[in-house]
Amino acid sequence: MTTYSIAIREGWPMCAWRRLSIALLLSTAPSGLFPALAQEIGNVDGGTWLDTVTVVGTRTELAIKDNPRSVAVIDEKEIERRPADSIAELLRDVPGVEVADESIAGMKRLRIRGESSRRVTILVDGQEITDHSTYGTPLLIDPAAVERIEVVKGPSSVLYGAKAIGGVVNIVTKKGADKPIQIEAGGTYSSGSRGWQGWTAASGSKDGFDYRFSVSADDHKNRRVAKGIYSATGELDHTTFNNRNIYGHLGYRFGDSDNHYLALKFEQHELESEGRPTALPPNTQKFLIDLPKRDRRKVGLYYDGDDISETVRKIHVDLYYQTIDRLFRNELLASPMPIITVDSTSTSDDRITNYGMNTQVDLDLLENHKTIVGAQYLSDSLTTRKTSRTVTTIRPNPPPPPLIRNSYDKAHIDTFSLYAQDEWSLTDDLTLISGLRLSHIRTELDRTTEAARAGWEGENDTQLLSSLGITWRPFDPLTLRAGYSEGYITPTLLQLFSTSTAGGQTIYGNPALDSETARNFEIGARYEDNGLTFDAGAFYTRAKNYIATAPCTGMGAPVGSCLGAGSSVYVNADRATTFGLELLAEYEFGNSGFAPYVSGAWIRRELDYATFSTYNSDTPALSGRIGLRYEGDWHDTPVWADVFVRGAVANKQTSLDNGRLVTEKLPGWGTLNLAFGGSYGENDRLSFSLNFNNILNKEYRATFGELPGTGRSIEVTARVKF
Repeated sequence: MTTYSIAIREGWPMCAWRRLSIALLLSTAPSGLFPALAQEIGNVDGGTWLDTVTVVGTRTELAIKDNPRSVAVIDEKEIERRPADSIAELLRDVPGVEVADESIAGMKRLRIRGESSRRVTILVDGQEITDHSTYGTPLLIDPAAVERIEVVKGPSSVLYGAKAIGGVVNIVTKKGADKPIQIEAGGTYSSGSRGWQGWTAASGSKDGFDYRFSVSADDHKNRRVAKGIYSATGELDHTTFNNRNIYGHLGYRFGDSDNHYLALKFEQHELESEGRPTALPPNTQKFLIDLPKRDRRKVGLYYDGDDISETVRKIHVDLYYQTIDRLFRNELLASPMPIITVDSTSTSDDRITNYGMNTQVDLDLLENHKTIVGAQYLSDSLTTRKTSRTVTTIRPNPPPPPLIRNSYDKAHIDTFSLYAQDEWSLTDDLTLISGLRLSHIRTELDRTTEAARAGWEGENDTQLLSSLGITWRPFDPLTLRAGYSEGYITPTLLQLFSTSTAGGQTIYGNPALDSETARNFEIGARYEDNGLTFDAGAFYTRAKNYIATAPCTGMGAPVGSCLGAGSSVYVNADRATTFGLELLAEYEFGNSGFAPYVSGAWIRRELDYATFSTYNSDTPALSGRIGLRYEGDWHDTPVWADVFVRGAVANKQTSLDNGRLVTEKLPGWGTLNLAFGGSYGENDRLSFSLNFNNILNKEYRATFGELPGTGRSIEVTARVKF
């Protein structure tokens, strides 16, 4: 199994052509990339979750049990049963996935296999949400508009391009109902935040047309937690947030065989949130974070044509235009010395603009081969206006005039990609899947008010990436899999060109940064027979050129504007090695409706920094969920129940602070939870669920990247459709 990843800047040496030739040869073998592990415990259309068919994983339809990669699927039924204030909460129990909010309530992100959220690609209907921040892409979409979520774990850039070092999350939105008109409404109340969520939708289909229009809103107060080290009152200050959403879909099916489909979608998401520092910097009297605006708007157009000819199985084209507006405000009042007071306020007003297009053709070129080829373009631009106001008072002198700094930057990244993938059925039980992507990335600083950066020129980077996977069924209930995949992420425009100030610290961009890259190996097994179903896998990932910050002292011409005490600059300095095991399993006791289950991950992640290395990487070594589910009928009414424990072992994080290593520790934790619900009427006209969370009122914090967990609370959800 041989694959290659090369970066091309000036010229292309002969060895690179050899690598390209070998990669092209491999790409004529397989397809399929991303397996699916359904979170739904129980039967799916008469089978188990191993029979669930995924599309985003391979960009072709493929059942979980036949897939060479690790994928999780959350279907519509599971989404309706689990009240959530964000999409991220629906994915919390997927093995290898962690939720992070970076101290900003309501702005949740996903980490996969320990990789930061910045290294995870977030797609909505296959179209990317970008985010030029240190923390990564928040999931800015209404859960009530979502039909299905698929997660691909591990480097996945062959089909999905940049940012897919940790994995890919694709969120599929709803279409029209299967009758002319259907009205739906629902709501949730959560005692953990004294918060509510409400939504309503109208949808339907007739004469080839289908449509859906929905609106939703929510409002959450400060989070309630168990009394202890995180809160003496049982309430976390500065954790309020609210969302407003509008979603629209219009589709039309046409053709002699109804094999052509056009769809137009519109999304608008508005978020307002507060931020809460998990720990105040030394000698700090005030540290406030406010995010009065984090808004996303998108228009997408889609075309799918099926069974075009004997050779062309499918044609897919989509294009979109998207804007993200965000406003950030930080206030700091500190006394680094008894006679010195620093009062600083900084703001950042940003707009991200995306537009792009993807074209894919599914082909039957050779016997026992399923081939796809595609081309993709993405334009990603950032406009940022930053202001800082600082007053440094040295007593007993009167306060001096404030030092005010204003800056404006505009930059963009253009990415052009070609990709191919082939699924080759060597025998009835042995399938080989391979893929290849060639991407050319152009970054450019369009405009800046910083004289030191005015002469900076853009960069060209070319990435050639490949993947290879195999599945083998030695006997019918068992499927074995193995695979290799590559991922990369280009530096954000902020890391390349912008200057950020917060908390009295300044970080400068560096246009000489290289892309981060990763290589991943996986093996696994899937089995289903006699009531037992499981999916287990092991993985090993090596990543390099991680972007970190370094003190400005000693920096040269490429970052000549980097100066000032306490200032730093982005550099390629770090590496990571991650390995682990993931498991999802259940056993159904005959036809009783009872099924014990377990899901979890054991992960070890070593970070190799410029001056030290550590396994204390804010990734718990062992985390997961174990429980017992029931699904059946009570007086001819479908009901379900689930009692489970969710938890993790102790978690550590080591960092360098003023030249010395500092290790922080979070204790292990576990919460006892109970959920039950049911439905009534034709087509589940009325449904409800009741969730008792953290019944024992456990005080805990899952990771350093997340706020302390909610204490004992109740969530009530109801929905009706007619």
